[in-house]
Amino acid sequence: MTTTGREYALALFETAYESGNIDEIRNDIRKIKDLLKEMPDYIEYLSNPGISKKERMEALSLAFEGKVDDVLYAFLAVMTEGSDIGSFFDAQKEFEHMYEDYKKFTYAEITSAVELTEEEKKKIVNKLESITGKSVRPKYKIDPALMGGITVTADGIFFDGSVRKNLKNLEKEIS
Repeated sequence: MTTTGREYALALFETAYESGNIDEIRNDIRKIKDLLKEMPDYIEYLSNPGISKKERMEALSLAFEGKVDDVLYAFLAVMTEGSDIGSFFDAQKEFEHMYEDYKKFTYAEITSAVELTEEEKKKIVNKLESITGKSVRPKYKIDPALMGGITVTADGIFFDGSVRKNLKNLEKEIS
C-alpha cells in the first residue's frame, strides 16, 4: 500500500462520509475498479506526462463526469491532475478497508476439506464475530488437500486448524 493511496483514500472516505453518500460512492468506486482492471491502458493514459493535462482531464470527464457521484468524480480528477491516478487501486483498496471498519463488518474466507454443515458454518461465523467484534460475511471454499479441519482468513487474522498442518507439526516433532 502506498502512502499516496492511503492519503487519497482517507480524503475520499472523509468527504464521502460528510456528504452522506458513502454507500453510493463505495458502489461506484468498486465499479470503476472493475472497469479499470479490464482497461489497464486507461490509467496509463491518464498518468502519461506526454499527454497534456487538458486532454487527460477531458478523457476523465467523458468517462465519468455525471456518471458517478460528484465527490468520487472530484477524487478522480484530483488524482489525475496530480499525476497520482496510478495509485487508484491502492486508494480503492484502502477505502474498502475503511468502509468495512465503518460498517463494522469483515469478509472471511473459510476453507474446509469437505462441505460444512449449516450448523458448522453458523458456529464458525459466530466465533469469528466474537473475535473480531464485527459482522462476518463468509466465503466458503473446499480444498481436499487440507485432509480435515479448516483454515480461516478474516480481518487480517489467519488460522490454520487443518489436519495437514497438524501432520506437518507432528512430523517436525518426530524428526
